[in-house]
Amino acid sequence: MTSDKEILITGASGMLGSKVSSVLAEKGFQILAVFDSNEKFVPDGKNVKKTHLDITGEINPNRFKNTHTIIHCAAITDVNFCELNKPFCREVNVAGTKNLINLAKSLNAQFIYISTPMVFSGRKGNYSENDETGPLNYYGKTKSQAEKAVLKYGKGLVVRVNPIGKRPLGAHPSFMQWFMDTASSNRSFSLFTDVVINPVSTATLADFLSKIIDKFKPGILHLGSRDRVNKAEIWEEVLELFPDYSGTVTRLSVDKTRDGKAASRPHEMWLNVDKAVGLGYSLPSWKEEVRIVLNEILNRK
Repeated sequence: MTSDKEILITGASGMLGSKVSSVLAEKGFQILAVFDSNEKFVPDGKNVKKTHLDITGEINPNRFKNTHTIIHCAAITDVNFCELNKPFCREVNVAGTKNLINLAKSLNAQFIYISTPMVFSGRKGNYSENDETGPLNYYGKTKSQAEKAVLKYGKGLVVRVNPIGKRPLGAHPSFMQWFMDTASSNRSFSLFTDVVINPVSTATLADFLSKIIDKFKPGILHLGSRDRVNKAEIWEEVLELFPDYSGTVTRLSVDKTRDGKAASRPHEMWLNVDKAVGLGYSLPSWKEEVRIVLNEILNRK
């Protein structure tokens, strides 16, 4: 990677994009951090340049002529919002992705698309890269449609992952931040026990992406922890830090929360990561990844 070649990262003001931007910049990559809103959440750094871009509009490739790789993190990810705002969700998640693919083609750039296990039905889990998709909700459908567009590009890679992390200070909290705040405030709440994932922290994912850039191979790759967990077990890990928590936790199925407007959610969202292991990636345990995020939230990094 020559120093004059840039890595364009979309969604640089979000939980994943901001972390990927900061980690890759620290590793010496030249980062073009792209945002549509909330510039204040985009990380600063000597290797980071910030630029505004609406991915749903026309993109002038001359603005990005030094781009070597595009890492597309931007998306509308609120599952219920997507179900209630389908045209807008499709415009960003599908049309926006296609616009960026066209940009990559004009630049002959590598294209890394961050996707989700929600492209699957969640009925069985342990999904491999070769399994057929079958999303239950509109968010998953748009991500699946975008994946197909990426895979038609000869230098396109789909990375499916369950990321966990810390959102920038002042942004809407991630579920891990919400757990910490709830535990410290002794609030009572309801908790899903039947949504199973194999999460990876945004910090670890960013490190993986730095390796993928240099060893790029098109196709599909699943990344995650080598074991699986549900959110109730993650909550128990958080409680290790708050032994005096006095709130009440009602454990229930994710299916019980539907009110006629909420989107259906898959249960078994854990991914088979054998391909990543075969490629030489050292995959962590879910507890290691949870601890990374907790330490970030506690500013122990």
